[in-house]
Amino acid sequence: MKLIYTLLIATLLSSSLLAQSTTEQAKLASDMRSMLNAVSDIQRAGFYANKTGIKDATNRLIMNLDSLLKTDAKKYLPHDQANAGKFAKKRVKMIKMYSADLIESVEHNDYDEAMEDYAQLLRQCTSCHLRIRNRPWK
Repeated sequence: MKLIYTLLIATLLSSSLLAQSTTEQAKLASDMRSMLNAVSDIQRAGFYANKTGIKDATNRLIMNLDSLLKTDAKKYLPHDQANAGKFAKKRVKMIKMYSADLIESVEHNDYDEAMEDYAQLLRQCTSCHLRIRNRPWK
């Protein structure tokens, strides 16, 4: 009887840990979709020199970046990619920096600089996705 209780408790604990990891992945995936939409909206607003649209979309991008800082990549990436979380956190800092520069460039009507900031922002996203997203998750 003790064996049955022990197995039941072990099963419940392991399933709760798995559920937490799955919940973190779902939140991260949702935030990634929001970031993709924000990046698309930045580009769309940029075509029409819509300052408010660019600023709003850039701020939405920045707000969703924090989930990358909060999640532990070791929980869902393969062991050979366990250090990729550090790489992702560095990309977050760079995206925030280029986003701030983008907003400042738009406020000063410097659209050439804003395009460069947007291109740098996309490079940060792409470099992380090339390194991490091309690998299967656990």
